[in-house]
Amino acid sequence: MKKVYQMFCRIEEIIANALLFGIMILVFVAAMCRTIGHPLNWAQDVALVAFAWMIFLGSDIAVRGPGLIGIDLLVKRFPKAIQKGMDILFKLIIIGLLVVLVIYGFQMAVNGWARQITTLHISYSWVTLAVPVGSFFMIISTLIRLVESIKTPVQDWGKK
Repeated sequence: MKKVYQMFCRIEEIIANALLFGIMILVFVAAMCRTIGHPLNWAQDVALVAFAWMIFLGSDIAVRGPGLIGIDLLVKRFPKAIQKGMDILFKLIIIGLLVVLVIYGFQMAVNGWARQITTLHISYSWVTLAVPVGSFFMIISTLIRLVESIKTPVQDWGKK
């Protein structure tokens, strides 16, 4: 199971990087085409779709890293047991927020299915689906980090 998750994480990183590179190239080419008098009307919409997905996939990548959420100046002044408790509490709050984003993001995507991106002739839901999908991935990553936090003994807290 761990290998499958690691492979998923690597694929997610490749996709996020490809989206970032694609947006960069597309925006540059669109600007050049506009300058010479031949604008690419669809380029902004493709960049919008790619940007939404890149943000939420990139957010999951950031959640997997250490120290995403933290107020070190304040938290480091507390004893290790309180630091651990605060870390667990923060992760639970994050999971709660992400559950809300999954629920309402999915509803938003379903309700907006009829709305079209004019230049691409696809549903705007392909943009809004990035919210619940990315949030679901972040829930998984946060749950993994939560379990790691719970398993870490208090005396070993903060040694990473």
